[in-house]
Amino acid sequence: MKSKINLTVDLGYAFDYYSILEIKKTLNFLKPEIFNEVADQIKTQFAFDEFEQIIQSKEYAELLEANKKTFDAVERARYGEITAKEVDECNMQRYNAKINLQKAFASENIANIIEVKS
Repeated sequence: MKSKINLTVDLGYAFDYYSILEIKKTLNFLKPEIFNEVADQIKTQFAFDEFEQIIQSKEYAELLEANKKTFDAVERARYGEITAKEVDECNMQRYNAKINLQKAFASENIANIIEVKS
């Protein structure tokens, strides 16, 4: 069985995944070489300046912050420190940040957003 697979995802999803790995790398929950491998896979699909523009954007900063809050909320919920509703609110903030990034950098593909929440 292969240990790696390639998936087709929208831009928002890809950078959501990238930001989660960035957080895990910062917290030493992920080996830097794994983060670098994923980063390289994503980077190859963009011109250098496009990738950097996304990573340095306010939309990416908001997505990264929303993922930090969600990560923290899940950890706190594990110990009964916050409610499921509070975790859900963080997750919705994360979803909205992901959609905002998609809209800012892939507006021609906005109809192709894969994930929809209610």
